[in-house]
Amino acid sequence: MKSRYQAAQKFYSEKAETFFEETLKIDLSNSYEDFLNEINTGNFILDLGCGSGRDSKNFIKKGYLVESWEPNEKLASLAETYLGLEVKRASSYELNSMRKYDAIWASASLLHLELECFCGALLKVRNALKPGGVFYTSFKWGIEDIQKEGRFFLMMNEDRLSTCFNQVENLKIVQTKKRVDHRPDRSDEYWTECIAIRLA
Repeated sequence: MKSRYQAAQKFYSEKAETFFEETLKIDLSNSYEDFLNEINTGNFILDLGCGSGRDSKNFIKKGYLVESWEPNEKLASLAETYLGLEVKRASSYELNSMRKYDAIWASASLLHLELECFCGALLKVRNALKPGGVFYTSFKWGIEDIQKEGRFFLMMNEDRLSTCFNQVENLKIVQTKKRVDHRPDRSDEYWTECIAIRLA
């Protein structure tokens, strides 16, 4: 089940420097606001699939305790240099903690999982969150999965998200949004954002 995910990692290894530079410039301030409004300053956030480290740096600057994970070795190394902090080489497959984090941020980092694997990842996310913990995730908007530049993309809309979350007890969606891509040259592409809470 990891084959498509591994193919995506090959892409990021080959394009690490370009991907790092391009994603570092993306402004996610509105998404940050929605997420951070749900948690308290100083809370412990897992940045699951931190990529360039852009989001981790933002949260650290705002006074949050952050643990950054990135499965791709080249991206993780670039993120470490950028952050000046250790980045753990790990993905959702290694998420086995219990009630450890106040919040988990997974911005465009679970979208290379197949649907069944994403549903399994949600269970791991639920377990890793403290009761009342907050989970953010985002996907390209759509109802049919696509293959692009050698990468598999799990597409999501509100109905597909609900189907997955309904399989996991005590992890409830509290907000979904369809938004335009933040990159100026992709104003015709849309994303689905989701915020969920662990109830108990």
